[in-house]
Amino acid sequence: MPAGRFLRNTSGDAIVEAVVLFPVMIMIFAALVLLALYLPTRAALQRATQYAATAVATELSDTWLFYDENATSHYWKHDKNQLTNVYVALFSGTGNADAKGEGIAIAAEARGVSSKAGVLTVECNVVNRIVYKEVVVTATREFTVPVDLSIIGFPKTIPVTVTSTAVVQNGDEFVRSMDLAADFVKFIKEKFQLGNVSDAIGSFGNQVKSILGW
Repeated sequence: MPAGRFLRNTSGDAIVEAVVLFPVMIMIFAALVLLALYLPTRAALQRATQYAATAVATELSDTWLFYDENATSHYWKHDKNQLTNVYVALFSGTGNADAKGEGIAIAAEARGVSSKAGVLTVECNVVNRIVYKEVVVTATREFTVPVDLSIIGFPKTIPVTVTSTAVVQNGDEFVRSMDLAADFVKFIKEKFQLGNVSDAIGSFGNQVKSILGW
């Protein structure tokens, strides 16, 4: 075959183009499938964890509003003795609030319309702080990648993790925390004979600046 005719021959162009474009098309298709799985899964987990965190935080507050796991709805309590004592909760934990938060998140996520592929794990922690109490709910659903791309180093499973928080709105606990803070400041002033805390902090800052040569 003459060289000019060989260069003008296009009978194999389609095969070459397919070889080049096919892997790219497969990766684009896999990315779209992953996106279609990731976004609904994350949205469902975000809704479930925020719902659980809010329900537990409301129950630990002084609103007299509690959550019924069986009826999946809130209800009011009319007896003050049924409310959680904030001082007891500070030093002895929060009872079954952690387990209840996990159950609420799992039930809320199960009611979603998205598919439930993969393994779901939920963790709820009630963090007692000096100024406020915070409920942290973390959920992870690990689903299998529909297209095996391990040949290029892509993982076979992808975890979707979402964390939601809610702060307990408790007036009594806030007043108690402010009293503790005020007592602590008073103790520091008397212990170190500080006439004015702000002046002491300013004096300390000036000493640091002089040491650093600022």
